[in-house]
Amino acid sequence: MPVPTVASLCATLGHHLVPAAGFEAPATEVTAVHISELLEPGAYLSGGELLLTTGLALPADDAGCTAYVERVRAAGVSALALGLGPVHRTAPASLVHACRALGVPLLVVPAATPFLVVSRAYWTARSRTTERRLHDVVTAHRSLVEAATAPDPATAVLGRLARWLDGWAVLLDADGEVALAQPDVAADELQVLAAEVARLEIAGVHSSASFVVGERVVVVFPLAVGSQVVGFLAAGGRRQMDAVQRQVVHTAVALLSLDAVRRRQVASATAATRRCVALLLDLGLVDAARRLAAVSECPPPAREVAVLVVRGRDTEVLLEVVERWCPGGLGVLEDRTSAWFFLPAGHGPVADLRRRLDAVDPSAVLVLSDLVAVEGAGVVRARLVQEAQALEPGASVDLRRDAARTVAAAVDRFVAEAGAEQAAALVAFLRHRGHWGAAADALGLHRNTLRYRVDRAVEVLGLDLDDPDVAAETWLALRDRGLTR
Repeated sequence: MPVPTVASLCATLGHHLVPAAGFEAPATEVTAVHISELLEPGAYLSGGELLLTTGLALPADDAGCTAYVERVRAAGVSALALGLGPVHRTAPASLVHACRALGVPLLVVPAATPFLVVSRAYWTARSRTTERRLHDVVTAHRSLVEAATAPDPATAVLGRLARWLDGWAVLLDADGEVALAQPDVAADELQVLAAEVARLEIAGVHSSASFVVGERVVVVFPLAVGSQVVGFLAAGGRRQMDAVQRQVVHTAVALLSLDAVRRRQVASATAATRRCVALLLDLGLVDAARRLAAVSECPPPAREVAVLVVRGRDTEVLLEVVERWCPGGLGVLEDRTSAWFFLPAGHGPVADLRRRLDAVDPSAVLVLSDLVAVEGAGVVRARLVQEAQALEPGASVDLRRDAARTVAAAVDRFVAEAGAEQAAALVAFLRHRGHWGAAADALGLHRNTLRYRVDRAVEVLGLDLDDPDVAAETWLALRDRGLTR
């Protein structure tokens, strides 16, 4: 039940409180009911009150009434109610004229109705509102706590918070990137939100902040684990949040912070297992490494792996960069400046990794081997670590086999295994430099059909055509075999 308004009080009280002739009861919230016969009641008002008076001291002249109503309006009352009977049988014309001219709603209380009836009706409504609000808040807190026990706590908490606020709730990671949103949030709003959170991070603000995103008033709270900020919760609604709503959001912040702690513990345990698998491979204990991977969430080691060594100012940061670049890699921090990895054959382009490293540490050194038998990966790793120590800051060394030879072998395999439709799709895709529309038109195909055929072709080819160097070498190899005519 909302806070009582002038209109709702009139509706509740019926003939005991009605608008004067020519006036309407507004939907203005009433903060209190106050009785005063003073000509200057403003000192005892804080704004939003329904002011009751019998007009005992009301001036008889127009100028005096106008001055009185001006003071009442300046005090910010929601409405002025005149009690009929003791002084006035009807509302004086001068008061009616002044209220109409100055925009102050004028109500009348009939002679048989004590002011206590109006006061009691108001406070009864406020009591019901408070009870209802308390019930809603308790329900909201309980709902959030229940959501925190769901299989996906973050999504469940965000969803229930958004419904309670009649808005949206967004979880961002420590870098200010959007991780989850409930319900779906417009892309332009997410962009503004991410930019605002990034600005807060630059300013070093780790307390709550509020701003406007589109038509939403948004409040952002940091999620902290100890002294470290691990993410942000943004909640958006149509109005500025009141104290009660903020309390509910604080509960969501606490629950999401606990979930972050839990996820970090799980991630830490998983990372430890992956390091153990990598160390077993480094020692040549391949069977033991595969058994450990089989009973954990670690990817099983392939028969061939690439060895990557990185050096830099802070290898914990570089480790996160490499793991985002190649989630299937197995990494080990050797010390604070050196780390090494065993990577699957399908790792990303080296140029992309170099750009990522430069963004956090331009002095980082990178050495990448060709694919080697997993049984000998430890020996290769030891040699590359020594090579990396001798390199200048910012150096990159790619020891993979000559690209042309690798591509040539892949194209020969493709020619032998792929069908005519796949070959034509691949040639058109490369000829038009990845522009799906032009390639599809050239073959007279629908874009989705072309995408399907190209995907199948790339699977057979086994090359990373997102790498422009590989794509160029593939085109030349296809041309040498007469397939580009």
